[in-house]
Amino acid sequence: MSKFSVPTLSIGNILGEDNLGITLFRHSVKGRNAFEQPHKHDFYLVFFVESGSGIHDVDFTQYTVADNQVYFVRPGQIHNWSLKEGTAGFQLMLSNEIVNIFSNLSPFSFFQPSSPSCLSLTPKEFDEFKKQLHEIELLLPHNDVVIKEIVVLRLHLLLKLLQKDYLIQFPESEIVIKPEKLIQKFIDLTEIHFHEESLVKFYANKLNITSNYLNILSQRHLKMPAGDFINDRIMLEAKRLLVSTGLSMKEIAYRLGYNDNGYFSKVFKKYTGKTPSDFRESYNFYHPYH
Repeated sequence: MSKFSVPTLSIGNILGEDNLGITLFRHSVKGRNAFEQPHKHDFYLVFFVESGSGIHDVDFTQYTVADNQVYFVRPGQIHNWSLKEGTAGFQLMLSNEIVNIFSNLSPFSFFQPSSPSCLSLTPKEFDEFKKQLHEIELLLPHNDVVIKEIVVLRLHLLLKLLQKDYLIQFPESEIVIKPEKLIQKFIDLTEIHFHEESLVKFYANKLNITSNYLNILSQRHLKMPAGDFINDRIMLEAKRLLVSTGLSMKEIAYRLGYNDNGYFSKVFKKYTGKTPSDFRESYNFYHPYH
């Protein structure tokens, strides 16, 4: 059993208040960073790094923090950062309800599963976003209904401009806003059913297409077979459960649809290079917080 646990933070946990589902504040590291311990959120985070350095881990991928970066963290992702003193920027926290307001339009590619978490900007590009953040910051304290609606509109514009730059840097992420809806439906279905269904045939049937055609679409747009995409999502959840709970290997395997604990361990090692036990121990050693 792991003594290590990963807390889930809300906006209220961090600031002591929850403001309309949109929270923006200036971030400055003046000593030991309180968020070095791995944790999760129940909200979306957009972290603008104006200047500074350090390390940011997001779902077991490590990024080197530098000037003029933007980080995107979805609810449920395990992340932590170790930022050097003097690192400064802005944290924009968004509730699920706020992000869902924009769901009738194209989804944000940077909030999609498996999307890269870090966008690098030029100083000029970053400065433009900084100006927009400042405008939102000035409006947020107002309680007027019309002003609140203006804040939401400005926020949507900010996120769409971020998406424009994100797609330039990560053109492969454009799949989520292209007319090809089947692959996006496959991504959405995987997020819903991955813990109980791992067969490509199940998802193909849901989409009313053949397994072969789903594999062709997945290979074309996701650069991997559909089965690998499903298993990648299962293995990510396995990693999260290993480091954030005290569940046994057998219990984790069962939660993810594996009745045979030995087979689960074999698949986990194939995708990660480590056994579940070794992964749990190595992560706890790397992040020795209690």
